Amino acid sequence: MSPSTLPSWRVGAVAATAMAGLVTAGLVTASCSSDEKPHGFMGADKLTVAMHNDLPGVSFLDGYTWSGYDYLFAQEIKNEFGVKVAPVDVATKDRVTSLTSDYVNLVVAAFSITPDRMRKIDFAGPYLTTYQGFLVGKKGADIRSMNDLRNKRVCAWSGTTNIGPLQGLGFEVVEMPSASACLKALVDGGVDAFSTDQLILYGFAHQYAKDKLKVIPDLTVGAPQYYGVGMPKGHRADCLRLREFIKKYVESNDWIEDIQVSLPEIPKTDPGWANRLKPSANSIEARSCRDKASP
Repeated sequence: MSPSTLPSWRVGAVAATAMAGLVTAGLVTASCSSDEKPHGFMGADKLTVAMHNDLPGVSFLDGYTWSGYDYLFAQEIKNEFGVKVAPVDVATKDRVTSLTSDYVNLVVAAFSITPDRMRKIDFAGPYLTTYQGFLVGKKGADIRSMNDLRNKRVCAWSGTTNIGPLQGLGFEVVEMPSASACLKALVDGGVDAFSTDQLILYGFAHQYAKDKLKVIPDLTVGAPQYYGVGMPKGHRADCLRLREFIKKYVESNDWIEDIQVSLPEIPKTDPGWANRLKPSANSIEARSCRDKASP
């Protein structure tokens, strides 16, 4: 029977019932919105997250087990937004294209926010600030300053932002395709030092302590590196949600504990590490969910 053929008392009853249902639904929705975090992100309940698999302390895959700071941070995102996270390997050179081709939802892979990358993808962050430094082994045990590196061989990782700052500093830059390749060359004595982000170098120093690898704490080059979460453009609302979460996260004990657990060499050798590595709210605002950084 259609509504037009219902008796008048039934029409009123149906209308009243419908109205009651709407009110009840509204109350339930209001209750959920005030007491629970919204679930889902980018329209999905499961996110594919691209990560490195060969950076001890940052993101590392041993068999079927992931570890490292970036991995723990991805778990923080998972818990905040009530989603499942599926990590997948990514090469440094493929981080941007993995997003622009919609192969992955997010990239959490020691991913520095740069003007060129901001034009192609969105970032939320930074969630951590680091600097480009130098890792030395037995062959470079006497290296303390930039002058000590003159006429030495320094390995750098192709496809990163680390190549430019090393040019013209009086040593030979040897480019290799991965951090693992540079590390092997350093351990084998083929190069005198390995230069990339200090965060990554501290992870290697801890993992390969038996080879007497060490970071030179006060020797850095170039501008700070701001690590952000990469995501495809077209999801600004979710990007802003992630930005606000990162602001809270970097001020929490979780941020401190995630670094202490993953990269113990940092607090061991640098008493002021938290102040140096923690991004400010202004830094996060300036670089998140924009086509270019704000002044």
